[in-house]
Amino acid sequence: MRKKPEKTSLERIPVRQNNKIILLPVAQIVSIVAEGRMLHLSTGTGESYEIDYRLKDLEARLDPAKFVRLSRHALANVEFIRHAEVRSNGTYLVVFKNDRQLLVSRVQSRILRARLFKL
Repeated sequence: MRKKPEKTSLERIPVRQNNKIILLPVAQIVSIVAEGRMLHLSTGTGESYEIDYRLKDLEARLDPAKFVRLSRHALANVEFIRHAEVRSNGTYLVVFKNDRQLLVSRVQSRILRARLFKL
């Protein structure tokens, strides 16, 4: 019987920059935000890139120990989260080490709290 090959997480994502294709290390990505069909990837060094890919498909190929969903439209690299501020409606505002901020949906706030903010 044949063994299914183990699913490995992406280590690099090919992105276009002018007339070049750069292999962007996933470890450098701070957040991924979907706008329509495009995904906006931002890095810890302040660079940003766009790729035409579905967020749920990319999420399935990323290491779930390193990336967490913030909302239907956003993923975050937990290594870059500086802190999360509790909002009056029970959600969070995540602040990253590069000072970028993203809101967390109500459903994902509960998941984020259970996953990241417990000892």
